[in-house]
Amino acid sequence: MADPTHLERLREGVETWNAWREGRSLREVDLRGADLREMDLRGADLWYAKLQGARLDGAILAGAILDRADLTLADLTRTNLCGARLRGAVLEQCVLRSTTFAEADLTLAKLHKAELDATVFTGATLTGTNFHGSDVGQGLGLHPGMGWVQEEPSTPRDGSPAPSPGLHDGLRHTSGA
Repeated sequence: MADPTHLERLREGVETWNAWREGRSLREVDLRGADLREMDLRGADLWYAKLQGARLDGAILAGAILDRADLTLADLTRTNLCGARLRGAVLEQCVLRSTTFAEADLTLAKLHKAELDATVFTGATLTGTNFHGSDVGQGLGLHPGMGWVQEEPSTPRDGSPAPSPGLHDGLRHTSGA
């Protein structure tokens, strides 16, 4: 459940929100399960925000900062994320139907098992972005050689180093030689 103070502050507007975030030590904000449908959040500082299960369908997040935000199970249907920064963001099992990530930075983001029907990635930075379990054929602007991967995440249980990345399900796309 979202922190009522955080939700109230965000509803006061992006300028107020960003000033509040700037004046505090950089820490997580809790907007889990928040109803933010159709909100204009252009340029909002949502760095490291907990947005699991949030309703963001139809929201405008163009130019927003969502680095390391957790959007697991969030609904971002028809959300505008043009030019947004989502470095290291977690978008596992998200609904991203008709969402626009044009010119967005999704470096090292995790879009595991995400619904990508008509999702636009034109001009997006996708270096190390992991689409494991997502149907990349449904996304628009996703081409091999753009730096994205489709790999099952692995966490060694015995403390040994993680295995070297390799082919998984026959798909591995990276930029460079």
